[in-house]
Amino acid sequence: MDNNEYLDFDEAVAFLKTTPSTLYKWLQAGKIPGHKLGRQWRFLREELEIHVSGKASRINVQRDFLQLSEILQSRKKNKKETSMQLDTHTLAEQIIWDAFDHGARLVHIYPTKGKYEISYRNNEGLDKLSSIQEDFFHELDSSLVSFSSPIGQEDSRRFHLNREQGESLQIRYQKIETVTGPRLTLRIWQPEKDVLSLEKISGGDKEALKRFKSWTQKAHGIIIVTGAPGSGKTTTVHSLLNELRSEGRVIFTIEESVEMVIEGVNQIEVKSRKPEDFANVFHQIHGSDPDVICLGLSSYFGNEEQVFGAAYEAAATGHLVIIQMSESSGEDALKLVKKYTRYNVDPLIVGVSNQVLIPQEDGRRKVKYTFL
Repeated sequence: MDNNEYLDFDEAVAFLKTTPSTLYKWLQAGKIPGHKLGRQWRFLREELEIHVSGKASRINVQRDFLQLSEILQSRKKNKKETSMQLDTHTLAEQIIWDAFDHGARLVHIYPTKGKYEISYRNNEGLDKLSSIQEDFFHELDSSLVSFSSPIGQEDSRRFHLNREQGESLQIRYQKIETVTGPRLTLRIWQPEKDVLSLEKISGGDKEALKRFKSWTQKAHGIIIVTGAPGSGKTTTVHSLLNELRSEGRVIFTIEESVEMVIEGVNQIEVKSRKPEDFANVFHQIHGSDPDVICLGLSSYFGNEEQVFGAAYEAAATGHLVIIQMSESSGEDALKLVKKYTRYNVDPLIVGVSNQVLIPQEDGRRKVKYTFL
């Protein structure tokens, strides 16, 4: 029998021992070789035999690998940079560095039309880099998993990348199953630049800068940073912690999920919502000679009495405490703290800030602070 023989659609269905609908899906996803002649599909027997033998999957992976390698090489900012021997591990790293070099901090790899699309998030939306077959997606995913560490659960992971220029990145890996297949999101941080100075977050507001600076000079007391979700509270808190760290203070945080690891800050993840688990971690920290304790970087709802009680205990025994809250005003935040604290907290309050994002004419948003 001639291996160069072409089969029509029905003959291909019979040869592959499948159904017409499944064959159409394979064609749409590029999982099987087919040739469109006018409005009719034709299939080369030799190509179908390779597919049935299992070799086609490996061929597709190698093709995607080479294609993606060429795309990334053509996009390099430094064209003189020498190419290294690539494997899937190195290629996965190069995707992240390519996104970072082109100003993106989010990489999406998601199923669409039977394939997987690699896209970067920018100000205009998702910018497509390339499409790959499902088999190659699983190889990339396995590689990412191999050099990352789980954060509480297997589908949330964290890893770090470094390159010769002395740059380092932190990456948060998140995987979620959808009805069309798994989807990956890679969030990129560069801590040495993403943790902003107090001067930077103040945005020229001299009063705000003066307040923040004076707060970080205190040895003990309670600082409350509040604002609506998405108003940049975590950025403000990180800036305060960075300023305190530069002064040589011993700092601990209690967080439900650490988004960005800050050098020199002892960040503790507490996934449990049980009051006794929070209390155990807090007392371990309290016995570790801290100068600063930061609470509320995750949701405190349901644990208000434990969180605010711990803040009072730490502040009353000579520690500086920062509480991040989500109330819409400083007055509401302070009122909530007082509600769940059995003692008078007023003498311990160092300051309260509330922040909102104000749209600017250039499309950007600027933080506006109000203080108590």
